[in-house]
Amino acid sequence: MARLLGEMGRLENARQMFEEILQRNPLSFEALFENALLMDRSGEGVAVLQRLEDALAVAEAEYLVKEARDVRLIIAQIHILQKNIDEALKSYEQLTKEDPKDFRPYLCSETTSIFRMIVNHK
Repeated sequence: MARLLGEMGRLENARQMFEEILQRNPLSFEALFENALLMDRSGEGVAVLQRLEDALAVAEAEYLVKEARDVRLIIAQIHILQKNIDEALKSYEQLTKEDPKDFRPYLCSETTSIFRMIVNHK
């Protein structure tokens, strides 16, 4: 429902719903990701990265390896949106080294590299 509200342009309602989800489950991948997108879209670039760093600290403190990787992946994706391409690529490379079986960093890295080539070619 929260995602639908965001798609309908009801950003505050969507944010409120994602915040409620995150209060119950602070490491919910979908809620963290979608809320991060909404925060970034609303011009809260610094706040979104801090929010994700806080979630990462929770995951690491509780030794939740998968959840920590998920948050780091979201952070890298936010770096892309904020045009910090080199930072994102470094994160993807590190994530790939840590778990070569996880396809997500490969996919994100290659997509980012292709995007960079297209932009630089113009």
